[in-house]
Amino acid sequence: MEKEVKRYRVSPKHYLCLSPEEAVSTGITVGEETVEEISLTKGLVLGSLFYASIRGIDEYELMKIPVQERKEVLFNSRKEAARYIAENNSDGTLYLYSVKDIKSVPRENIGNLEDTVPLGILEELKKFGQTG
Repeated sequence: MEKEVKRYRVSPKHYLCLSPEEAVSTGITVGEETVEEISLTKGLVLGSLFYASIRGIDEYELMKIPVQERKEVLFNSRKEAARYIAENNSDGTLYLYSVKDIKSVPRENIGNLEDTVPLGILEELKKFGQTG
């Protein structure tokens, strides 16, 4: 895996996604929530404010795993991240990364948001409009 990677999240959620569209599609988001692009570097960086557990497998294989099951998560401290990796690294593919930079992704730069809503959520929302 590369030494530097990019991941995305809908703040304040902690799990990380491969694209802004995937981040938005992970659940219902409201307009006030910010989609963030997170630049990460493998290993420790002095002065890093956040750390993450990143799965060291091919991105194509990673896409096959549901976001919440990937165990790619953002942490406030190195200690929290290291503990999480130690407890959840049964296959040996989780690595500690330091956050180099976080920047907002403008909503207009994200693909068609209506197309990214999971179908299951749309079906559940339709049920509210039906009367018994």
